[in-house]
Amino acid sequence: MGGIDLLLSRALSRKFKEELNEEILSLVEKDLFFQHGMSIKLSIEHFEKFHSILKKHSEFDPKEFEKQCLKKLIEITRVETDFLIKVISTRLAEMIFNYFGDEEARKILIAIMTNPLTVPEILNVSGVLKSPAYRKIENLLLDGMILESGKILTNNKRVSQYRCVFDKVTFVLYKSQFSVEVIVNGKYFKQSSLYKSGLMESNY
Repeated sequence: MGGIDLLLSRALSRKFKEELNEEILSLVEKDLFFQHGMSIKLSIEHFEKFHSILKKHSEFDPKEFEKQCLKKLIEITRVETDFLIKVISTRLAEMIFNYFGDEEARKILIAIMTNPLTVPEILNVSGVLKSPAYRKIENLLLDGMILESGKILTNNKRVSQYRCVFDKVTFVLYKSQFSVEVIVNGKYFKQSSLYKSGLMESNY
């Protein structure tokens, strides 16, 4: 699953590697690769696989360890049917900030902030030229900033629609510091393997 899992995968895998001792980390990485052909980063999108292997090799409570690592990256608050995420990780906040600071990426993100669109529709609404738009969309997908929300039938072909993973983004700038808060649609939030594992629920 993309979206919130993919958005967090790089930061969360890095945090796991920082917090695990070398012996356990090595065992987890080997088992993930040989059993599932995955790195720790990729396993974040299939979190039950990471959790089961960590549980096998750890003498501590793996669920509590995972919760504490996640809390060092984000804080989650439920807002009616949606979720407010305060980004604590500086690297993750900077990535989001940089995408919205890029004019072409920002136009694409705004175009699909609340409504899913196909690529031709994104080009039309955003006004971004075809060549840079395809490159930006690919990068946004890889970093979990947008997700494939579904497919529609166009000219007898099934065409993907894309949507920004956020419904709202707030940047607060103060002197040399800034913070990022985002609203994530409850539907997409609950499709996350992190949420389904129960890890997200512990955070709010």
